[in-house]
Amino acid sequence: MNPASEDGTRMVLFDIDGTLLRAGGIVRHAMGDALEHVFGTRGGIMDASFIGATDLGVVHNLMGREGFSADEIDARFPRLIQAYGPILAEKLSTWDNFKLCPGVPAILDRLADEKTMLGLVTGNCKPGAKVKLNKGGLADYFTFGAYGDESSDRAEICRLAHARGEQKTGENIPQDRVILVGDSPNDIKAARKYGIRVLAVCSGWGDREELEALEPTWLYSDLSDTEHILGLLVT
Repeated sequence: MNPASEDGTRMVLFDIDGTLLRAGGIVRHAMGDALEHVFGTRGGIMDASFIGATDLGVVHNLMGREGFSADEIDARFPRLIQAYGPILAEKLSTWDNFKLCPGVPAILDRLADEKTMLGLVTGNCKPGAKVKLNKGGLADYFTFGAYGDESSDRAEICRLAHARGEQKTGENIPQDRVILVGDSPNDIKAARKYGIRVLAVCSGWGDREELEALEPTWLYSDLSDTEHILGLLVT
């Protein structure tokens, strides 16, 4: 891998739900259908919290309570996410309660113009992420990332995405040139644990005071102040 370039390539890693878009409660129903198909039960899916969680972690928690061993959950998990993608796509195709968060895709357009590397750090499994981004017309902005079917540790997901971005560009990109954009306390904690900066937004389900107490590098209501936020992300 080549050393860091003099022009300082930047990498910005985006969370999806509550940061880029809001898909609404239909996602929970889609995951419930997939769980019932693969495990024979929805568990407590309607009461589960997805805020800052990973699909892998949610499924282990729910199905563990239903008596499935960790090994059995892991063995069935690939079938689950394979089933989940098409179910989610079908449900979203007729779902009206879907919207992009404020400032999206304007900030993505401007970052692309600046030739900033755009990646994903998301708790969504890869099929679920793809379906949501396609629905929002955002898929083409992102050429690499790491997902919630790979680890239940969001800091590890940050590490995987960073490594994949470096592999893609063939360049060593130091952590001080990597920024995570997210809306949940777990996004802030993951960024701090991995050692990168974080721009937190209140466009999701997180409480502003809770986010502020975790001392993110920056905290904004949303991504709508395009030029100002662009300046933070590329300098």
